[in-house]
Amino acid sequence: MQRLPTDTPPFTIGELKAAIPAHCFERSTLTSLRYTVVDLAVAAVLYLASQYISHPALPWFAPYVLWPLYWVAQGCVCTGLWVIAHECGHRAFSDSVVLGDAVGLVLHSALLVPYHAWRISHGKHHRSTNDMDRDEVFVPYTRSEVMGTTTTTSS
Repeated sequence: MQRLPTDTPPFTIGELKAAIPAHCFERSTLTSLRYTVVDLAVAAVLYLASQYISHPALPWFAPYVLWPLYWVAQGCVCTGLWVIAHECGHRAFSDSVVLGDAVGLVLHSALLVPYHAWRISHGKHHRSTNDMDRDEVFVPYTRSEVMGTTTTTSS
C-alpha cells in the first residue's frame, strides 16, 4: 500500500508563490464578469433546450438518454457558477468588495446557499485548514494514523 508523504516538501510556500507569474495574482473584474455572463448564458440555453427533451417528435427513448446528458451538462455549468460564487467569498472576483459581494449574493442565492454566512464560516475554515482542533470542515489524520501505527474508531 502506498503511504502518504509526511516529509517536509523541498520548497517553501514563498518559493512556490515566486514561481507563479505575478499576473496570475491580479484580479480582473472584466474577466470575472465575462465568465459569469457566459456561464449564466450557457445555463439558460441548456434550460431552454431541456424543454424539448420530451418533444413528441423525438423517439420514445430520447428522454432516457437526453435527461441524464442534460443533468451532467447543467451540473458542470452550475459547478462553474459555484466556483465563481466561491471566489466572491474569497474576495477574488474583483478589486471591488461591493461588486464581489453582490455577485456572490446573487449566485449563492440562486444555488440556495446563504452567502454571507457561508463566506464567514468558509473564511474560518481556511484560517484553520488542517488544524486538528479548530478546523470546522476537515480534520486531518494524525501522523501516526497515516503511518498505520494506530487505528481510529468511529463513534
